[in-house]
Amino acid sequence: MSTAEENPNNYINGRGAQLNTANKFLKNALAKEHIEGIDDWEEPNEKTTFIIGKSKTVVNKVDSPDVRMGYSLNPYQGCEHGCIYCYARNSHEYWGFSAGLDFERKIIVKKDAPELFKKFLERKGWDAYPISLSGNTDCYQPAERKFKLTRQLLEIALAYKQPIAMIDQKCADP
Repeated sequence: MSTAEENPNNYINGRGAQLNTANKFLKNALAKEHIEGIDDWEEPNEKTTFIIGKSKTVVNKVDSPDVRMGYSLNPYQGCEHGCIYCYARNSHEYWGFSAGLDFERKIIVKKDAPELFKKFLERKGWDAYPISLSGNTDCYQPAERKFKLTRQLLEIALAYKQPIAMIDQKCADP
């Protein structure tokens, strides 16, 4: 049975987004903006890919006056939950990916997050200001089952008596 017969509306099961939108940072990329505008362009239902990122730092100062957090810590970029309303989707464009399907199937994993977090907490003059864990994407997304970064970060915070605020998106797996 063909994919079209199994899924007559070409809906990608298990994904919130149904296409990859244009990335505003990539000027020479093609994107399918309207499903009805292109006849034979199907998006394959690819499995999630985990991309191991190399970070210089993992704690970021947040200067935005409309966000009530001073620092954020994100062990993952992108989120396999795929909530279509997620405010973090556009941040995936910074990494060269789409805020559409790429956001939920190309997850950047910061495996060096625990060691970078320790290094940050050991800085001279750090005053243990609360850090928001998962201010951008859900730290308890399915990738956590495999990588266990959130658990490690919480254990480090406990050992260093570092206050943590946590945002848990409470998304249901699609």
